[in-house]
Amino acid sequence: MGILVITWNYPPRRGGMEYLLSHLCAGLRQRHSVQVITAHARCEERFAEQIFRAPVPGLIPFSLYAFWVGVVLLLRSPVTQVIFGGSVMVAPLVVMLARLSGRKAIVQAHGLDVIYASKLYQALCVRWLRSCDRILANSGYTASLVAGKGVRTESISVIPPGVLTESFVKPTRMNAMQQTLGLKGKKNILFVGRLAKRKGVKEFIEKSFVRVVRELPNACFVIAGNNPSDSLTHRADVATEIQALVSNLGLQDHVRLAGSLSDDDVISLYHLSDVVVLPALACTGDVEGFGIVLLEAAAAGKPVVATRVGGIPDAVEDGKSGILVNAGDYEDFTQTLINLLLDAKKRAVMGAYAKVRVAEQFSWQRIVRQYEKTLEL
Repeated sequence: MGILVITWNYPPRRGGMEYLLSHLCAGLRQRHSVQVITAHARCEERFAEQIFRAPVPGLIPFSLYAFWVGVVLLLRSPVTQVIFGGSVMVAPLVVMLARLSGRKAIVQAHGLDVIYASKLYQALCVRWLRSCDRILANSGYTASLVAGKGVRTESISVIPPGVLTESFVKPTRMNAMQQTLGLKGKKNILFVGRLAKRKGVKEFIEKSFVRVVRELPNACFVIAGNNPSDSLTHRADVATEIQALVSNLGLQDHVRLAGSLSDDDVISLYHLSDVVVLPALACTGDVEGFGIVLLEAAAAGKPVVATRVGGIPDAVEDGKSGILVNAGDYEDFTQTLINLLLDAKKRAVMGAYAKVRVAEQFSWQRIVRQYEKTLEL
């Protein structure tokens, strides 16, 4: 069977959408033919013969390139049955190519790509969801956003992201990372992700972490991630804002801005952490569609504290694999985090449960089978 994937978001860009699409394509390639049309990037690729990149940067060049190459590939590949859009942004391309060629039009929805507050975007992209054969939402919350755009509920399926659980064995660089960042003997709190405003990292430092340090002077907050420089929607320099805030609050000895790291180094930080946090905000015009980092924390056997917004409740079993608090309730977030940092037994029990849960419910092998069933491949 053949699948043609059209997506702006794909490695070497880094982020939740890129992670999902790259691992999904890798899993589907084990049993199917998968071709990918994506945006311009300078990189070396293992499946270069199956990946077609726009020769120049920019959204318009990508769109023109994707449509033209899509037509050519569909004419050459009669076995291709499905045209799969990596996000709502490419829905018009997917639907037009599908209707011209008699294939299925299926689009993945992540959250922000459904509600992005632009009348032009809503008219040019989101409305095309009603013409798709199926929409695959990454969480129940995202599915509700799609339904709110007038899409038939029977055409919406929910499939969460997966995680490569086998990659989260203890890596060899743990000692090096511990020494480099000065984490030995600390109560380590970890955030992983791009520094979009909706992640709430700056607000967490100002309204919660500063109080954690008063109670636990050996607390250390490690931030693994940087500004989403490749994003079409996020332009704020949150990293610089965080640096200034840390300096103003005198927290230089308690906060580590690690920046963008390799996958191995990020996995090392998961294992070096005591608790992983995702203090996402309840934002107007932006949303945390799922929270893949919460699955990664579980794969490393670590409990999480996160806010109850967007699709996060799909990733965390409250009270068992982690603890959810209401967005904006920093008193609750702070006390919950302090209690968990002081209770090694509870952390161990939650981490062990989370590890089993993610292996049973979110392994990529299991998730890819759900995609195959939904795509009828």
